[in-house]
Amino acid sequence: MELSAMKPYLVSLPGDFFTTYQFYRGPVLGSGMSGEVVLATSLLSPKHKRAVKILSLLTTDGGIENTRLFNREVNILQGLSHPHIVQHTISVRCPEYLAICTHYYPNGTLTSKLDTMTPELCLKYFIQMTCVVRYLNVKQRIVHSDIKPDNIFINANSDPVLGDFGLSFSIPPGHTKISTKNIGGTMCFSAPEIERCSYVDPHKLDMYSLGVVLWCMMYQSEPLSDRVYECLDDSNLLFTAPDPHGWCLISTVEDDPDIRSTAASMLINMHGCDIHRDLIDKL
Repeated sequence: MELSAMKPYLVSLPGDFFTTYQFYRGPVLGSGMSGEVVLATSLLSPKHKRAVKILSLLTTDGGIENTRLFNREVNILQGLSHPHIVQHTISVRCPEYLAICTHYYPNGTLTSKLDTMTPELCLKYFIQMTCVVRYLNVKQRIVHSDIKPDNIFINANSDPVLGDFGLSFSIPPGHTKISTKNIGGTMCFSAPEIERCSYVDPHKLDMYSLGVVLWCMMYQSEPLSDRVYECLDDSNLLFTAPDPHGWCLISTVEDDPDIRSTAASMLINMHGCDIHRDLIDKL
């Protein structure tokens, strides 16, 4: 059975995903709390590859928690369509596990590109990802909740693609504040107010994470601490930052969410300064 022409949708199988769709189950590409992602290569056409997230149903709770996470992620992925968001192919319920199949990006993640990052590419990637955050937060009312270099893939055009929506959640209609009770993420990329407040502005969370990603690209390094916002106290560091990179960093890793930019306000300012206006208009 072929996958290439299929629309994203959800099916139940009586057997194994890889056997049914004639894929070779390859090496593990990554793993997290809920499961692992493996490389799937078509047995009919070896150039046809997919990334498949596998969530086991053979857990101590009978797969209840993994099923909840699977359903949430699939519901979110099926409603997304953006050139810089990972493309969902199909999701499958099998007897022993659940599988989420997406496009595979062989150029790796942003993490692997940090040591060759240029100021020009850094700014371009930042604007493209800010457009993604605007699309998610404003148009789709979704918070990704785990933006970091490991979850940003590089496609064949050398553009960034945001993936791994396992911790994403929807913003309830009419809510300007949301509870921090069930918000996940990676510590050094998570907005500081999540730890100290009961309710937060959902439109400021992903932008802090993206600000830390910007820091990683600017200084070609993973975060040195869980409090990247403290870099704003280092005047020498900011003084040596090129424009508009330094301004973007100040606007996104600000400790106070009331001062921190949203994706929409950031793009309005960049557009007004004629910085990659073509990208902003297109995305």
